[in-house]
Amino acid sequence: MSSISEPFQLSWPTLNQQKTTASFKQQPADFRVREVLDVDDEGEGEHQWLWIKKTGANTRFVAEQLAKFAGVHPRNVSFSGMKDRNAVTWQWFSIQLPGKDTLDWQQMMLEGVEVERVIRRTKKLKTGFHKANAFTIRLRDVADTERFEKNWQALCSQGTLNYFGAQRFGFNGSNLLNGRQWISAERPAKIAKGKRSIWLSAMRSYLFNQVVAARYQQYQFMPLAGDCVMLQGSQSVFIAEQWDDELLSRLASADIQLTGPMPGEDGVGNVTTDALQFETSQLAQFDDWIADFAKVRLKAARRPYRLLLQQPELMWQNQDAIISFTLPTGSFATACINELIDLAVTENDENSVE
Repeated sequence: MSSISEPFQLSWPTLNQQKTTASFKQQPADFRVREVLDVDDEGEGEHQWLWIKKTGANTRFVAEQLAKFAGVHPRNVSFSGMKDRNAVTWQWFSIQLPGKDTLDWQQMMLEGVEVERVIRRTKKLKTGFHKANAFTIRLRDVADTERFEKNWQALCSQGTLNYFGAQRFGFNGSNLLNGRQWISAERPAKIAKGKRSIWLSAMRSYLFNQVVAARYQQYQFMPLAGDCVMLQGSQSVFIAEQWDDELLSRLASADIQLTGPMPGEDGVGNVTTDALQFETSQLAQFDDWIADFAKVRLKAARRPYRLLLQQPELMWQNQDAIISFTLPTGSFATACINELIDLAVTENDENSVE
């Protein structure tokens, strides 16, 4: 059983132990993120969708300012996922404005925010609607370019562990501590939905990271009987009771992926036999966390154990490495960067882009 007040270890082992150094996120332009989401202009509907470029701006703050400009409650503004604040990002927002003509959004003067496109649709933008995020990242003053190249090649070929980034847990683990204190009460107090979501997500993300780190240390990427596997590019899962040649081939080609637990009141979710035994043994010290999830009826889910880069590219400008790649929604670019250079654990920002 874990203590509520204990300090949280917010670093986990990486695949690569030989890293170089470089400067990361020296300015917003060093970290660019673009949602991968193709949407059509339906030309009608009560939802006005905005494609926005923001620089050094908080996603929720931008949503609040959009609501203020439109004269509606913030709940009328939707976005698919959070984007880093200390970055240049492009993402969609939707604003529900029934019975209104398209507003002149160019009149909204907000520093660091540009409305690049406006369309109308009959449905609002839902959380997690985009499929991926495309990153372009500049790492300045790389100390050992040869080592960096080797690390990059390894990252492109084998991927990395699909850790949640340290920013998910808040500064010095504050989201974890607050969430643990809140949910451990006999009757958790009513709190804002956004805060509740952040705290619960931090707790489950921490448990996921713990299991994934232990799994790799013991088994690397070897499958276990009873693993829950996910079809590439979807959320569809099934249990691999036994691993025959066909399943092993599909795993090797990344057609299916091993998954780790996002625990809930029902434990670790869809795993059996060896995989179930391993995951429950790793989470035994957190049985009080999982028991508390029942208070808020939080259901278990599964998340890919391994993170593979799509469309990776590397170019150099003197000693600066400029890397680009695409990751599935909910994955953290910092998990990839941490295979190349050493990152400070206490980096504090919004979710990596969910």
